[in-house]
Amino acid sequence: MITSLQCFATLLALGTGCGYMSLVTTMIAVAFTQFDKLTAAIQDIRQQHIPIQRGQENEQVHKIANCELQVKLNACIRHHQEIIG
Repeated sequence: MITSLQCFATLLALGTGCGYMSLVTTMIAVAFTQFDKLTAAIQDIRQQHIPIQRGQENEQVHKIANCELQVKLNACIRHHQEIIG
């Protein structure tokens, strides 16, 4: 009787330990994937905005481009806050 309880307790402890480590590993992998997506979005914004800025001559076009840039940056900030939260 005591041996079976010890086996059950050992299995329970191993299951809890392995389950917790698997959960932590999965959550870390998901967080790093989200950070990679955020990095790619920021690099995409930079690549799209630099060529537009160099060739601009019209002030109205410049203002529209800056508004679009601000909207994209705000979306990246929200995404970052969701990752952290």
